[in-house]
Amino acid sequence: MKYEFNRIIVKNSCNCLLTLLMLPLLFGCVHDLPEQTQGNEWELYRTLAYYKYIERDTLKYNAARFLIENMPYHHSQARIYTDNDTLARWRNETDSIYYSIVKGVKMGNFPWDSLWNIKKAHREMIEADTLPDSVVDHSMLCDITELDFKFMTNHIDNAFRVWRESPFARNLTFEEFKEYILPYRCVEGYGFSETGKTYHDLFAKYVMADSTADLRTTIEYYNAAINNLRDMNGKTHRTRLAGLYDLYSRDFHDCVDIASYGCNILRACGIPVVVEHNVCYRSLSGRHYHCSVYNDSTDTWQTFNAESSLPGDGDWAFAETANVYRSTYAAQHDTPPFLKAEGEYVPSVLDDPCMKDVTAYLAKTVSITLPFHENTRCNLAYLATYSRDWQGCIPVTWGVIDHSHGKVTFDNAMPGLLYFPVYYPDENYHTFGQPFYIEIVDSMPIIRKIPYIDQADTSRTSITLTRKYPRKPNMKRVAEELIGGRFIGSRKGDFSDAVTLLEITEAPQPALLTYPLSHVGHYKSYRFQASEEHPNAHISMLEWLTSESYGYTNTMPAKRRHVLSPSDTIAVKHEANLMRIMDAEKWEDMVWKAEYDGNMQTAPSVYPNITLWLKEPQVVTHVRFSPKNADNGIHAGDEYELRYWDDGWQTCGTAKAKCEYIEFVDVPHGKLYWLVNLTQGKEEMPFVLDEQGKQRFVYYDIMDINGF
Repeated sequence: MKYEFNRIIVKNSCNCLLTLLMLPLLFGCVHDLPEQTQGNEWELYRTLAYYKYIERDTLKYNAARFLIENMPYHHSQARIYTDNDTLARWRNETDSIYYSIVKGVKMGNFPWDSLWNIKKAHREMIEADTLPDSVVDHSMLCDITELDFKFMTNHIDNAFRVWRESPFARNLTFEEFKEYILPYRCVEGYGFSETGKTYHDLFAKYVMADSTADLRTTIEYYNAAINNLRDMNGKTHRTRLAGLYDLYSRDFHDCVDIASYGCNILRACGIPVVVEHNVCYRSLSGRHYHCSVYNDSTDTWQTFNAESSLPGDGDWAFAETANVYRSTYAAQHDTPPFLKAEGEYVPSVLDDPCMKDVTAYLAKTVSITLPFHENTRCNLAYLATYSRDWQGCIPVTWGVIDHSHGKVTFDNAMPGLLYFPVYYPDENYHTFGQPFYIEIVDSMPIIRKIPYIDQADTSRTSITLTRKYPRKPNMKRVAEELIGGRFIGSRKGDFSDAVTLLEITEAPQPALLTYPLSHVGHYKSYRFQASEEHPNAHISMLEWLTSESYGYTNTMPAKRRHVLSPSDTIAVKHEANLMRIMDAEKWEDMVWKAEYDGNMQTAPSVYPNITLWLKEPQVVTHVRFSPKNADNGIHAGDEYELRYWDDGWQTCGTAKAKCEYIEFVDVPHGKLYWLVNLTQGKEEMPFVLDEQGKQRFVYYDIMDINGF
């Protein structure tokens, strides 16, 4: 005990002596600090002085300067006030159990089966209880006021060690190292602050388990480790983020979380990884964060989704994406926060000084110049595109306005994307041109107007609409694969005497419609049989119909067929006496099946047929069915709003759909329109109306996005 007390005194005395020796040296580092330190100067001075005068390592000193100079642009999401012993023991136990199983095991003989049983038992035990929450401060904290000497030196020393040791990093230049290995944060404002040393100590034993593994296999080790550690516990029922602890369960788990942790941990193990995100998609809602890794052997960047995919798996979504931005640690002085005029508003989606447009390595980009003659003090103009999440208009790239020549150039425009040219004199965008898209002709970008738009047309009209979103190519393919399928009947019930009652000869519409059967008779079994070429029952909704005049007791009211136009109401009246026939005691015994569950987006596609087994021969006169589809038609009972583009989205009013079509009156003619479902759903897309009044959507109908 006396020895321990003396050792503590000696240690503290050495620290004080070191501090005293460093005091005159610290003043040589004063000019290396930003202004926003707010009381944290001492910790940052110590870090710089340590590398400059104690270690005398010029590279580490410059690395520390790089981190500190750019710290004002970075924040942490929160911090744990007091750690929780229960959570710490739980994390250690999870790690210990998993490591005891996989230690020394190569990916080629990974113990997946034994792991499955252990994970299942452990998860059931954890999920039966509730783990406590940590005490967390969820304030957004600026890194330059929070990170101390210990954090900085631990992190920097680990980064330099893996740079020298890792086969995937040792060939990086110092400039590359500063962006791809050194940073402690990869997504601005996301995550709790953690050093690379901490990540390395916890995960290097998994990630670098095989020193001979290639880049792809090494990341496969990471994916396996994180997924297995999460699955060991499942849902712990915690309600608050807890930084590192969140890696050990599936309580908090989205694409930002996955990409951020994946990048930070892989960097800490010596793998040059960055996080990128797309601003939006062409025709889908939302945006996505992914990782990208530098492959030294091919001198290329390869994208992947940490935890679920590997570098080289393919461009999983880039045919659909708008501009892609890489998160950098260093401030990029060609971004809107630096290029804007004093006091100029920058839309939040592009108001990030630490991002770099990297779209060109994933998709085709071109440079275009547009005229700009607006009277504004703004330095920046933007190309916006459609996004439901941004009220129909989201800026995706920018250009600096050349006021003296009345023009603006955009260097990262994309072919095949609907564009609205806008600028922001205040928080609301103003337009400076009409919607357009870019087409590549003979390797040259050509600006195309959206067809069927006539700004000079002041007339008004009434329109009838049947969709809010176009039919997707894969859904069209699904319907086409039903061609050759047959509805057959069997008097014996075993189909040895099958009779064809209806053959599908053209792709059916994505709607619940009625089809009469030929050779109507008493059959004990009825079946839809898919074709041999496409043995998949892509039928999402199916009703076997009989006339109520037969008086069968195994019937129930049928769903109303879809009404796609006013003229379809006649067919509804003619079919009013049709009843749905069942092969079970009650409908609840059938509705669990995909073909009967009422969901347009599900179908028994893995099976080649659908069969109605009756107890005795009965007459079916019609079938009412729909092919599997994305269910983007009009829903009866839903509320809709029609908008049109005229220097921004304007409203034509709202209406409730009575059937599977909807009518709007007194609508401006010759515009770009957008039909909003106010009741449900997310998939919507702008469209125009052709000469026949038919909807033509900007993607798929006007622009083939699969070509980009």
